[in-house]
Amino acid sequence: MSSSVANAVLVTGVHKALPATHGYLSWLKHRGSPPRRTILSDITFAVKRGELFGLLGPNGAGKSTLLRMLAGLIHPDSGEIIIDGLATSALPMAGRRAIGLCTGEERSFYYRLSARSNLAYIEAIARTVDLHRDLDRRFDGFSAGMRQRLSFARALLANPDIVLLDEPTRAVDPTHAHELRRFVRDELVTKLGKTVILATNLLEEAWELCDRVAVLRAGRIVSIAAPAELGRLHAPGRRYAIDLDRIDAQFLDRVRSVPGLIGFSTVSAGDGVKLSVDIDEDPRTLTNLLHEVSANGVSITQVRPENVRPIDVFTRLTGLLDDAR
Repeated sequence: MSSSVANAVLVTGVHKALPATHGYLSWLKHRGSPPRRTILSDITFAVKRGELFGLLGPNGAGKSTLLRMLAGLIHPDSGEIIIDGLATSALPMAGRRAIGLCTGEERSFYYRLSARSNLAYIEAIARTVDLHRDLDRRFDGFSAGMRQRLSFARALLANPDIVLLDEPTRAVDPTHAHELRRFVRDELVTKLGKTVILATNLLEEAWELCDRVAVLRAGRIVSIAAPAELGRLHAPGRRYAIDLDRIDAQFLDRVRSVPGLIGFSTVSAGDGVKLSVDIDEDPRTLTNLLHEVSANGVSITQVRPENVRPIDVFTRLTGLLDDAR
């Protein structure tokens, strides 16, 4: 691919809708035009060369559809996708071979053929995913994890410049999942300088691997930033752990009365109690909170700031808790 293009991938204003219902009866009912539901709306982002870019979101957020668009398998209803300076709709076959796509779909393999035949066998790739001892087994004898690793290997066969990974560690055992992640980060990106776009709903995977992450919610990108920056930008406030010797009967009422308190929880810890609190950025909030907590002779033994967990950022951005209510 051309080295003169700054971005490996450029997506601008992409929109995609699909029929909400399928089948002959639906076609008759709606006279050939079934209602459509929006899958992706106004998707815009750029991926630099040699970047490991994450698409993070819950199931149904549109990650897989977006990857298939990037691979040129389906086209947007509107907007533009540019791969190395060329629109995906205009990519020649040589350009498509420069993109490797790993999906969780097993239907694209031939079940009665061996892994060797399905891959057109490359020894180094098979060893990478620890399948070299199973290359002559029929695909229908593979476990779900082995099938996923085979899909990963197939995506690398043509030595593509851009690798698209759709939940590559889904159904893979922890040991092989760890090896695949390290291979993606250390070998593909750091050593070979490939551009990788990883779609995942695993927080730890995105936080561990990605240079930047785009968080999707219901077909829209709600934030793009480095994992650490996402935590800083979208944390509910400041988080502290406060160790107490005990709590009294009025404790919860006193804590709830503090202005600026976002949320809190308590858990027994040794001979005392650990209070975890989320508060706003007003410096007076912590002072007021400590005053109320220590009323009635309750002793504070330690106060320490805590890092916001990825799950807190994820649920806040995707609205999962709001949707569940």
